[in-house]
Amino acid sequence: MTATGIPAAGLSGVLRMTWVRDQLAHVLEHGDTDEPSGTWTGLACPDHGLALGADVDVATLKRLSARGEIADLVWEAPADFTAQHGQLFRAAIRAHNAGHPEPAGRLWEQTCTLWSRAWAANHTALELVQHAGLTRFSPVKPQRWVVASFEHHCGPHGLPAPHVHNIVLTHLTTATSTPA
Repeated sequence: MTATGIPAAGLSGVLRMTWVRDQLAHVLEHGDTDEPSGTWTGLACPDHGLALGADVDVATLKRLSARGEIADLVWEAPADFTAQHGQLFRAAIRAHNAGHPEPAGRLWEQTCTLWSRAWAANHTALELVQHAGLTRFSPVKPQRWVVASFEHHCGPHGLPAPHVHNIVLTHLTTATSTPA
């Protein structure tokens, strides 16, 4: 596992890399239930017919990940972001449960705006690491990856720990094409 600070969009965080050993169960068990579905984010996604920004089709992800190693690069939010995100998130839920849709909507919009900073930091971290290249993925630098990103607004057991799982299908890593 590797950890490093990644500053982006005025937000830092930690990027940790692990190797997936559970056929993606740790990520997929929450997708489309209590967390959003995944999003295709890797620069090499279009090379494989996967539209950037489109929802991840789990069957396609499982098919593409059936051969080769799968890396999970997890971007974890810093403590100050986690506290602010948790406060807004809980306040939005309380307002909704209390039957106050307008304040709940405003709080949810604030939560989404805050989360967009996390998404930007995650994207910047991925760009940095693809540019640096990981020789275990491919000997070439810079690299283009097929990545399915899954945002999780809480951590294990409901604890406030927003993070993004970036599932990298390492056998589909390619070199960045150079302009002619």
